[in-house]
Amino acid sequence: MAETSEKVMAFVRDELLRNPGVKTNELLTKAKKLDKSVGSLSIRQFHARYPLQIKRKLAALRPRRRRPRRKEVDRAAIKAELLAFARALAAAEGGAGVVDVIGSVDKNVDRVLAAAGVV
Repeated sequence: MAETSEKVMAFVRDELLRNPGVKTNELLTKAKKLDKSVGSLSIRQFHARYPLQIKRKLAALRPRRRRPRRKEVDRAAIKAELLAFARALAAAEGGAGVVDVIGSVDKNVDRVLAAAGVV
């Protein structure tokens, strides 16, 4: 691995802590004044060697947000409600019976939402 200058690393760390939005070009320009060997690095090399490493270390120190836990869902109750709706639909006689069953779908939706823990 390429050598890094501790002096430049400390400078970049201080600058990033002071101004997290600082541009890599600005850091490189200032770092060249501290250590002449930095002048031979391209902007990408400099970024990979100094700012990126510091940003990774700082990110590891920050607490991570936890995802909210999912509510427990009663899958068996949902399945039973959907099957009951399908049975009622299959048992309906004629077009009017199907329309009546579909008209009562709100009750089924309410029961499914209750089983899912939404309401």
